[in-house]
Amino acid sequence: MKNHVPDNWYETFFSGINCELWEKAVSNDWTEKELSFLSDVLNLSKGARILDIPCGTGRLAIPFARKGFNVTCVDISQEFITGLTQKLKKENLPIRVIRGNILLIELPGSFDGAYCVGNSFGYFDYEGMKVFVRNVAAALRPGARFIINSGMMAESILPGIPAEKVYTVEGLTMQVNNVYMVDDSYMVSHLMYTKNNLNEEHSYKHYVYTIGEIRRLLELFGLKIISLYDSVDKTPYKLGSAQVYLVAEKMHLPT
Repeated sequence: MKNHVPDNWYETFFSGINCELWEKAVSNDWTEKELSFLSDVLNLSKGARILDIPCGTGRLAIPFARKGFNVTCVDISQEFITGLTQKLKKENLPIRVIRGNILLIELPGSFDGAYCVGNSFGYFDYEGMKVFVRNVAAALRPGARFIINSGMMAESILPGIPAEKVYTVEGLTMQVNNVYMVDDSYMVSHLMYTKNNLNEEHSYKHYVYTIGEIRRLLELFGLKIISLYDSVDKTPYKLGSAQVYLVAEKMHLPT
């Protein structure tokens, strides 16, 4: 099992059984709770412009659009984008879909809020993260909020990294083996998917940052952390919390 994973792993990672499992992994009940939390914290009126980056299957973008918000979805996975586009054909929803690399595309317009959920924050090394945050911050109007959800902050994983886990969802099995690379602070995860008699192997790397590092990174581009939660119930984030919901706000320019 090789622990070298290229920095552009995310360009080809989301395909096949991998995509199928991630679409089934999150229950409708959890999506409703997360949607309610995001709606509350973003504090937006109907018709507001929301950025979902990366959007994956559109599990949050679609219900947001049904509630009357104008949503722009961005993702690099052709499989996710194709599936989302097919869903949108069935409904006339205010959703703009963009396929592209977050680090390379120019985000259109000025958004009233944005979110990055599902452990997608931290795919890049520090220079890549600067580009990502810069791009999102530049697309937000002053006062807009950016919500980041991750289970890979240093304060979450370093107290006890699971070496191996197995998940089963609707006949699909995913075995995860993790290796933490101390020399450059990232974790390599090797995934084995099983569906009937089919197997798929995927590997990815996730850079691990402290909350302090993320705070300083966000502040470089005019974003200030205003809240840290460990769940959609708004309990405070602390050392060892399984995940974080970080709420940042774009600061107003001095007049």
